[in-house]
Amino acid sequence: MNSKLETPNVNLTNGELIRGLGLIAAIAVNVANVIGTGVFLKARVMTCNVGTPGKALAVWLVAGLLSLAGALTYAELVAMMPRAAGEYGIMRDAYGRPWGFIYGWTQFAIARSASAAALAVGFAIFLNALLKGGLNQTFFTLPYLNVPFGRLQLVALAAIALTVLINCAAINFSGGVATFLTSIKVLLLIAVGLGAFFYSGGDWSHLSQANLGGTCEGVAITTGGLAGFAAAMLGALWAYDGWNNITFLAGEVKNPERNLPLGLIIS
Repeated sequence: MNSKLETPNVNLTNGELIRGLGLIAAIAVNVANVIGTGVFLKARVMTCNVGTPGKALAVWLVAGLLSLAGALTYAELVAMMPRAAGEYGIMRDAYGRPWGFIYGWTQFAIARSASAAALAVGFAIFLNALLKGGLNQTFFTLPYLNVPFGRLQLVALAAIALTVLINCAAINFSGGVATFLTSIKVLLLIAVGLGAFFYSGGDWSHLSQANLGGTCEGVAITTGGLAGFAAAMLGALWAYDGWNNITFLAGEVKNPERNLPLGLIIS
C-alpha cells in the first residue's frame, strides 16, 4: 500500500456529494446486495458439487470467513479514504492511475454490467415461476446470435431501468428504498429459516444425503476433494458478493470514519 495515502477532507465543499446515508442505510445497501440470486440459485449446485448438504454448509462457513476478512481490510481502507471512488480509488492511489483506469473500465464494461444482468435475469426467472410461466412468450429471436427476446428479457431490462432511476433520485430517498427492501428480504429469509424448523419432515440425517430424486441432474457430483470444494466456493463467493458495495457510496455516508467500517463489518 502506498505510504502517501492520506485521509481527505470530508467536510462538504462545492462539488462534493451530499452525505445523507446513515449507518442503517449503509448496512442496508450491503445486505441488499448480498441477499440476491446467489443464495437461491447456487445452493443446489453447491450441494451437488460437494456431495451433501452438511459439506455445503462448511463451504458457506469458509466463504463467509473469507468475505469477512475482505470486509475488515476494506473497513480500514475506506476509513482512510472516505470518498465516492470505491475500489477504483484504492487501486488508483495504491498502484497508480493506469491500473486504476484499467480496473475502473473493467468494472464498468464487464464485471458490474454482467453482475447487474445476472441479477435482473434471476429476478425475471423467479417472477416467471411465481406467475406460473406467464413470462414465457418470445417476441423474436436475435439474428446470428440465436438469442430469444421476449417477456423474460423485457422484465429483466425493466428491473435494471427501475434500479437506475431509484439510484438517480435523492440520496435520502434511495437510502430509504434500500432499507425498506432489505428489511423485506431479511424477514423473508427469517421466515424460511423458521419454517424449516416447523416442517414435520425435517431430520438431521438429511444433511448427509445427496442427489435425492435426481436433484443433481446436470451437475457434476464430487463427494469430496479439492475440486468439489473449489467449485462450491465459487457459488458461495458469488452469493456473498456485494459486501463491498458500500465503498462506492463512501462519499455519501455520514460520519464515514465510523459508519463505513461498521457498515462493512456488520453487513
